[in-house]
Amino acid sequence: MRRSLLAVLLLSLCMAAHASSTYRVGSEVLTVGDSAVRAMQLLGTPDFKEPVESEYGGHQGERWQYQRDNNHIVTVTVIDGKISEILDRTH
Repeated sequence: MRRSLLAVLLLSLCMAAHASSTYRVGSEVLTVGDSAVRAMQLLGTPDFKEPVESEYGGHQGERWQYQRDNNHIVTVTVIDGKISEILDRTH
């Protein structure tokens, strides 16, 4: 039982992607629920944008990707002008 728990713990620490409700940019914090304007103030213009579609193919929002230091890619999902998800992963 202990080995299984240890294995699960080690695997969770090794995951390459991390979804969070916040992302620190210097001394500021971007939070799910903040406006898209706030994301651009903190992170600048996205390096890449892609549309987010509903299950029926309608436009729902956008996914913004930012190349950060240390081979991190931060993906911010914007729905209705608000941040709905923040994903930080190593490249």
